[in-house]
Amino acid sequence: MTFHNIIGKNAVSEKMDKYLDKKKRHAELSGLLNTYSRQYYMFEDPAVSDAEYDSFYRELLEIEEEYPELRTSRSPSQRVGASAVKGFRKTSHTTPMLSLENAYGEEDISDFVTRVKKLSNIEDFELVLEPKLDGLSVSLGYRNGALISAATRGDGSVGEDVTANIVSLNCIPPKIDDCPEEMEIRGEIVMLKSHFQELNKQRTEGGEKLFANPRNAAAGSLRQLDSRITASRKLTFFAYSIISEKSNFVTQMDVLNTLKKYGFTVSDEIMLCGNQSDAFEFYKKIEKRRAELEYDIDGIVYKVNDLSLQKKLGATSKYPRHSIAYKFSAEKAQTVVLNIITQVGRTGNITPVAELKPITIGGVVVSRATLHNKDEVGKRDIRIGDRVMIQRAGDVIPQILYPILEERPADAAPFVFPTICPCCGSPLAQKETEVAVKCVNFNCEAQLVERLIHFVSKLAFNIDGLGEQNIKFLFKNGIIKSPVDIFRMKAKNAEICLENFDGWGKQSVENLFESINAARVISLDRFVYALGIPQVGRTVSKLIAAFFQTYDNLFKCVENKECKKLCEIQGIGSSIANDFDNFFSNENNLKTIEELCGDGIFPGAIKVTAMELPKNDVFGRQSIVFTGSFEKFSREMAQELVEKFGGRVTSSVSAKTSLIVAGTNAGQKLDQGKKLGIKIISEDDFLKIVDKK
Repeated sequence: MTFHNIIGKNAVSEKMDKYLDKKKRHAELSGLLNTYSRQYYMFEDPAVSDAEYDSFYRELLEIEEEYPELRTSRSPSQRVGASAVKGFRKTSHTTPMLSLENAYGEEDISDFVTRVKKLSNIEDFELVLEPKLDGLSVSLGYRNGALISAATRGDGSVGEDVTANIVSLNCIPPKIDDCPEEMEIRGEIVMLKSHFQELNKQRTEGGEKLFANPRNAAAGSLRQLDSRITASRKLTFFAYSIISEKSNFVTQMDVLNTLKKYGFTVSDEIMLCGNQSDAFEFYKKIEKRRAELEYDIDGIVYKVNDLSLQKKLGATSKYPRHSIAYKFSAEKAQTVVLNIITQVGRTGNITPVAELKPITIGGVVVSRATLHNKDEVGKRDIRIGDRVMIQRAGDVIPQILYPILEERPADAAPFVFPTICPCCGSPLAQKETEVAVKCVNFNCEAQLVERLIHFVSKLAFNIDGLGEQNIKFLFKNGIIKSPVDIFRMKAKNAEICLENFDGWGKQSVENLFESINAARVISLDRFVYALGIPQVGRTVSKLIAAFFQTYDNLFKCVENKECKKLCEIQGIGSSIANDFDNFFSNENNLKTIEELCGDGIFPGAIKVTAMELPKNDVFGRQSIVFTGSFEKFSREMAQELVEKFGGRVTSSVSAKTSLIVAGTNAGQKLDQGKKLGIKIISEDDFLKIVDKK
């Protein structure tokens, strides 16, 4: 067998200046944050959780703190929200609509109070605590008491003119008596939970796509080009601010009371506090009751009550210095397990999934939760019909914490794990040393589809236009059965005529083919990752690429049956080496790779970069395993932190494992670690280690 050896551009050398590394990371973060902001503000379709967004944003701020010259007017730290969407006239805000700085613990609030004292030279001041509503920020313009304009926040300086839609709502007073001649009323457009459920029920009956959460429904309803549609939706406007040069208000509480007098809806969950202790108690009380509220909130706003002090404190380019948003931790709720199904992953792993009675939690309608594996579903004894406590902490699929046994139906039977694959009917197998139950049929259709989805994913070939649904559609219609078919689609399109299928237009097909063509040049580590070799994730792919350096070197090892060489790489053990060897012992896999390269796929050479050999070796090249669920960071964020500080994340526990970070519901990996005497730390312990650096 012959393999192409196309040498791409060398990656950044390990001796690259720290500044250039930081500058590159700043550009990456800026791109990510701008994309996420557009998804959230313009399309009402958040791509990541708030926690993930905030972690990236904090990292960006740290870089700009160290290198202020990277803080330009185009930086996400200098802008609020996203640009106005097309279809609405743009309108400028007389006074910028700023965002709020976030706090995640009592220490952050204490720092905020200390900062206010330092800036104002005032020791004692009152705080007004208001719910942080999860909706769409809007500013209403009044002249001589009449409503004359309405605009969304947009990027803070320029928003969308939604006057026609706002005047169609009966929740906003069109005329106000006894008020300043010119004023702005600011607040949040939300959809109450009951109205959201009613709207989604109507959309289900009409065969329309459901809204993901009340915020999306509110934003989508307000941004209708036909104001009659907006008028038909049940929206509520909660007011919280009056801006006027000629007002006589002294405190924020005066403002809120006046807004009520004007006829606006103001939240009832508001408290005036003179000390931090009372403020923390109020926060805890509302956090416990948040699921009972008729609207979604994601925290409590701490706001200086004295308006003259607010003015004295001023603002940064993005945040007012007089307020801060104390965000809630993961939200929990109870619901019922309607069914338990099993899914087949790309490596054949069988995952049990609970289908739940839909419930809104953390701003998202939850209808499914992973049960992880056979051992977990057995150990926690989750049954169909159980009432369960669930938690959503930034995960796409939430987790079930435990069943409420006192409410278990008398006829609820233990879940029986299947013995044959739910997709292809092949017998399932489980090795004594592994937790996973697997379908061993490599040609199982469910596995084929999942491998294709993995192959085109962002961290692999990153082909725009080939998302999960499109892959499933193309597979079902026989257009794509293997990775090779992807790169041959354009040549075969004369007979396929992809643009004739529903949902595919000429332009979208052209864009897809451009994206496929651009993906032909790929770094060696991403190529290895895209192959979907069991246990070979991002970190292991980088280690393998750094070890072999070039495509030719890697496949010489494969051809010479020397895959055991991988054990020479720190962080890779015999289990991974065996999976690597097994993958390349499969003739179908070798044929696929040869055909890919024959069709012009160019895996470039790679040098060891700053990520492979970090300058900061806090973890001293230790092998670290994460197990369980984490509230304060995602797995991807944790992996980046470990790599940044000199360690390696591995997926399995062995004698070579140096450290285990255990979250909630940690399973067999934690038990294995205890037996082997491996050091085990908590999520908070891990953050303390990296936060000190």
